[in-house]
Amino acid sequence: MRRFVLCLVAALGVLGACQPQPKFVVVARDGRQHVGALRLEGDRLRVGARTLHRDAVAEAVLRTEVVARANEAHAEGLQPLSDAELARYRERAKAIVAKAPGADSVLCLDYGQEMLMPDGKQAYRYHALYLILKEAGRKAGDLTLAFEEGRSRQRVFFARSIAPDGRVQWLDPTTLKVAVPSEEAEFLDTRTRVLSGRIPGAEVDSLVEYAYEHLTYNPDVPDYFFPTFYFQGDEPFLDSAIDVLVPRGRKLNWTTRNMPEAARQPKRTTRGDYDAYRWEMHDVLPYTPEPMMPDEGDIAPSVHCSLFDDWAELHKRTGGYQRERVETTPEILALARQIVGDAKSDDAKLAAIYHWVQRNINYLSIKGSLSSSWAGHPASQTLKNGYGDCTDKAILLASLAKAVGIEAYPAILMTNDEATAVTEIPVPDANHCINLVLPNGKPRFIDSTATDHRYPYFRSDDHGVKAIIHMTGQILDIPVPPPEDNMRDSQQELTLKDDGSAEVVERNRYTGDYEASIRSGWRSVAPALRQHMMQQYLQRRSAGAVCTGFSLGEADDLAKPLTMEVRYRIPSLATRTRDLYILSPPGFAHDFPEASLPSRKFPIERSTTMELRTTIKAACPPGYQLVGTPEPLAIHGKHLWYEGSVTPSPDGKSLLIRDNLKLLTRVVPPEDYAEYRIQATHIAAWSELKLVFREAKSAGRAER
Repeated sequence: MRRFVLCLVAALGVLGACQPQPKFVVVARDGRQHVGALRLEGDRLRVGARTLHRDAVAEAVLRTEVVARANEAHAEGLQPLSDAELARYRERAKAIVAKAPGADSVLCLDYGQEMLMPDGKQAYRYHALYLILKEAGRKAGDLTLAFEEGRSRQRVFFARSIAPDGRVQWLDPTTLKVAVPSEEAEFLDTRTRVLSGRIPGAEVDSLVEYAYEHLTYNPDVPDYFFPTFYFQGDEPFLDSAIDVLVPRGRKLNWTTRNMPEAARQPKRTTRGDYDAYRWEMHDVLPYTPEPMMPDEGDIAPSVHCSLFDDWAELHKRTGGYQRERVETTPEILALARQIVGDAKSDDAKLAAIYHWVQRNINYLSIKGSLSSSWAGHPASQTLKNGYGDCTDKAILLASLAKAVGIEAYPAILMTNDEATAVTEIPVPDANHCINLVLPNGKPRFIDSTATDHRYPYFRSDDHGVKAIIHMTGQILDIPVPPPEDNMRDSQQELTLKDDGSAEVVERNRYTGDYEASIRSGWRSVAPALRQHMMQQYLQRRSAGAVCTGFSLGEADDLAKPLTMEVRYRIPSLATRTRDLYILSPPGFAHDFPEASLPSRKFPIERSTTMELRTTIKAACPPGYQLVGTPEPLAIHGKHLWYEGSVTPSPDGKSLLIRDNLKLLTRVVPPEDYAEYRIQATHIAAWSELKLVFREAKSAGRAER
């Protein structure tokens, strides 16, 4: 404290002769700020007309125009908390940590305010207070605030850290930087900027407090006001609340997810010219992660709002944009005829178009307006450019299909690796666009964003979600394909040698997303390097394995199913002990990490169903006989289907090993987990197959 006073005296001495007399921003330990000229009078400071004891002063900063604007910008209800409030939050945070010992921080205050102004502007204000518990929790001191140039802006009202001894360090707003965010090569957003900075003093056991405002001063559509707020995360929340303010008389529609019944209905009040709606929760513990659990947005309590009662407005606007862009220009008509060639059926025509768009239109996203973000660019422009994002490719595919007489539409969705899209009320909640097509009038979905899916298969992250067809005013369920539409079928020949080595011939065929992933992976490897890559894979699977032959089907031809043949030798597949010969077939075991927990709170969620078929014809090692066979296993459950068997030939010289696993469903609810876990455990145990042979002479003696 003495050092502070000495520095302040020196500053006042240097500035004493300056005219006009400079002003300081003085921050008291209770968080209040005072602005004015400074005078030091013994143990007291006079700030303008106010007098403070020096022990009550945390910081004095020379006022500049920028600092002055920032510190006068506190919005109502977003002022820095008082010392008493900070002390109470610190005490509550320490108490809740006992129930969440792994937490890196505690979000003490989590307050959001969404406001629709009468002139159509939209403001989101946020006030946070963290207690940092561990080194990883120091990220609470990093501010990263996005905005769109020409449409919105960010403003930091204040940001500070409070050490355990009460020392306060304030963020100087002049240190905030604006940058263009780094993006992957295929994305280009011409408007997005990021305001960022580091709050000083954000250390373990410190409190971090900040408040900011995101103002959309130039909205594309003033009525497109869709507040969303989540009340849980991976750290404890003490007080979490959202206020939604709309001009008096405007109707607000909302839906909640995972909220306790008592918290689902908002507290409604009037604030001046606004109707206010508040949702809040308190003392919310973090969720405990589980393997293959749903996205956080599907488990956290949340509220979602809209000004609309039905989808008519969103269908009309976005569907209108899409209709303008689905074109059948002379160029598109000619190209469509060229692509389909002599194809007669709708499916054959669609397959040709689907494959062409995947391979000839590169993925690149360039967006700068609402219409291009939601409806893409005109088909003719995408065709001319030779690139586009998911929406652009969907618009072009719909245009080409229309040109050959097949009904097709863009379909907007939220992929299944994200939180389930809000469709209970009208909210534009989506991150992807594919196509609804109707060959011979029968609906199906395809996704030309990828590059390696053979018709009619499409990306697995599209499976089992809602699709919004704005051009027809529909919201449809995208079906989850059966397991055989995402399959690997492996036919193998295994020749066992008496020295414990083995020769293997493996012939695989594929369907669906499995086929696309294999095709994509091998297309990225130069043909001359493919056998070398397979050699590396085989050595990881079986120590010492040597690839003696490798052939891949038509990886570049989407019209043909992908096949693969691998020949390899394993020098020591079997373990020989005295007269015994013991082995496990290579690459045979099944693992279920999602079933590792004794119980689950959340569903198991995978992208889609799957089938894995393996058939091994094994030639027994010369001079050895199989010692018994494992009992066949058959499980025909709600979520898992499995059949495994080992069948010796009548002459005892060979075996037929069958292993067929089907993952029947995309989601396993918690109430089905106990049965699922039991079945998965049985399958995993059986697939850890060990074959035991005994030397024929020993076997003969044992029989006598």
